[in-house]
Amino acid sequence: MGIKKKIKRYLHNYKINKKYGKFQSNKIIKTEWNKFFINRIALINAAVSNILKKNNECNYMEIGCDDNFVFNSIILPEKNKIGIDPKNGGNYKMTSDKFFEKNKKKFDVIFIDGLHHYDQCQKDCINSMKLLNPGGIIFLHDLLPRCEIEQVIPQSYSTWSGDVWKVAVELSHSTNVDFKICNIDHGLGILKLKNDFEYKKLDLKNATFDEYLSFKKDFNIINSEDALDFIEFEN
Repeated sequence: MGIKKKIKRYLHNYKINKKYGKFQSNKIIKTEWNKFFINRIALINAAVSNILKKNNECNYMEIGCDDNFVFNSIILPEKNKIGIDPKNGGNYKMTSDKFFEKNKKKFDVIFIDGLHHYDQCQKDCINSMKLLNPGGIIFLHDLLPRCEIEQVIPQSYSTWSGDVWKVAVELSHSTNVDFKICNIDHGLGILKLKNDFEYKKLDLKNATFDEYLSFKKDFNIINSEDALDFIEFEN
């Protein structure tokens, strides 16, 4: 990278940091990520393992594969994995909207990590809920931004969760769902569905980071050991 580009990037980051208070301690959530070493891949594979024990087969869908870091780590043969990404990884090169228009297949484990915009994540979640087999689990990534800059739209900082936390608020208010957030990997949502579930849409498009801090107090946040229990993982 040339010196002019480096200076330009430095000035851009400085303005963003100043605007959104990244270095103002009263604006930063002091998050104690769970020290028990486990990540989203381990929890997703735990859910896959459970399904395999019960059904001898598990169908997995991932929205937003990027470099296939998660997708390639899921312990299933390729025929049981669908990865959706219009640009990089996965095996379906299309948007999730296009996929849902055509797809008729159902899934046992779903991981949502696509475009980190509230409206898109909301659509991905609702569409995924319709395709989940009984006893299945949906995972959602990046639900716990640590500071305002991490959730700004459009992306302005390297560590970015977008405003998908708004979907977490809606799931927390939805009917006949069991929803928790594991305090790993910037917040991993774990969603189970009951009979007659209903997604609760709220008017959160203009909700602020301060409102997020208020909503967060009501989130059911658990550590990774409790997440394994919630998934009902049997070693």
